[in-house]
Amino acid sequence: MAPGFAVVGESSIGKSSHNRVWSDNELAAQCFLFFIAGSDTVSTCLTFVSYELLINPDIQDKLYQEIVAVDRSLDGKPVSYEALQKMQYMDMVVSESLRLWPPAPFVDRFCVKDYLYNDEQGTRVQIHKNQLVWFPTTALHHDPKYYPDPFKFDPERFSEENRDKIRPGTYLPFGVGPRACIGSRFALLEVKVILYNLLRHFTLVRSEKTKVPLKLESKMIGIKIAGGVWLEFKPRE
Repeated sequence: MAPGFAVVGESSIGKSSHNRVWSDNELAAQCFLFFIAGSDTVSTCLTFVSYELLINPDIQDKLYQEIVAVDRSLDGKPVSYEALQKMQYMDMVVSESLRLWPPAPFVDRFCVKDYLYNDEQGTRVQIHKNQLVWFPTTALHHDPKYYPDPFKFDPERFSEENRDKIRPGTYLPFGVGPRACIGSRFALLEVKVILYNLLRHFTLVRSEKTKVPLKLESKMIGIKIAGGVWLEFKPRE
């Protein structure tokens, strides 16, 4: 069973052993990066998927029914990794949230050699060694050429019947290649565990402060929402 549609594939590049000695500053920088990449992005994903479930109660109810079915099958036991992996609709909802609201609006890569990009359709771009190249994740995810009605929250894009229609290279919430996010599996597990327990006990409903649609503010890294996201948790009977 695959760990989730959004999980990035492992690369064979860089698996050889290394003897590099890391400085204290390098180690501190990596720890800081792991905290930002692993905490801020997970909370961002949970914020937006909660918002979409709030304004799409039919999708929230369908996901809740899947959670109820899994909970009954566990016979009182806490949700397990194996049980989460079998929740297809949960994965569809999370994958679609990451498409519509990617926590990282872009990914960057450092060019190690001169390269001429040529799509054979008139576009030719010379990329020079030591240049930094940005790939616009949000723009790709919102391009109607790849995703019809791109601003509609539609988990069915990632159903077993439809996921093959997604073109390689057009869905990259965690990046792609040997520099892709090393924590994609853990991040998805965190999001699914929290969603499972949250919806199992609460219904997400609008509050007086809930704003629809959301208004985004300019931010260099990550996503900033004007006024924040507000909702209420209504205990289930």
